Amino acid sequence: MNSVSRTPRAEPLDHALKEWAVAVRALEAGRTVLVVRKGGIREKSFAVPESRFLLLPGFEHQRPELVKPDYRDLMEGLEHRSDSGPLRFTSFVEVVGAYEVSEKGDLDALSEHHMWTDEYAESRFKWRPKKPLTALVLRTFLLPEEVILPFRDSYGGCKSFVSLEDVVGSEGARPALSDAEFERLASPLLEVLEGLAPARVGG
Repeated sequence: MNSVSRTPRAEPLDHALKEWAVAVRALEAGRTVLVVRKGGIREKSFAVPESRFLLLPGFEHQRPELVKPDYRDLMEGLEHRSDSGPLRFTSFVEVVGAYEVSEKGDLDALSEHHMWTDEYAESRFKWRPKKPLTALVLRTFLLPEEVILPFRDSYGGCKSFVSLEDVVGSEGARPALSDAEFERLASPLLEVLEGLAPARVGG
């Protein structure tokens, strides 16, 4: 496994991944270390511009029936929230591994590690079938306090990553999982992924 320090580099962050709020909660609670993505409607493909980025909770597309029953408790209080208003950040992540998932069998092998229902995962796989899914193994760090930034028009739309006009400091962040806890979740997942093609991370 790639080595990731429990104490993250105290560098400012200026990119954010739009991710379902329920998935952000799962990452922050240490319930998962995996995100599986395909680009938004306006994107030709999913690309990861940085190895460290903030998590921006989104509410528009998530629905309880799209996540496995074991994760639906994390939906509490999210049902009627919207993506309008200021940006709120409580965590960021470091990419430990990034892989392309191009075969349905490989996606099936990841089922126990992701929070999507198998039906929804397959639907995402079939959308734009010539484009692979990207599996990201992430180490999550919790900010010492919530950071609120103003919404700007450039942040809107169906896009995966947002380039922020304001930066967010990472000083004082702590890992969502201890090294041992992270190893327990990430090691079997990385064993499944290690035979797949790596996905590009960074410029």
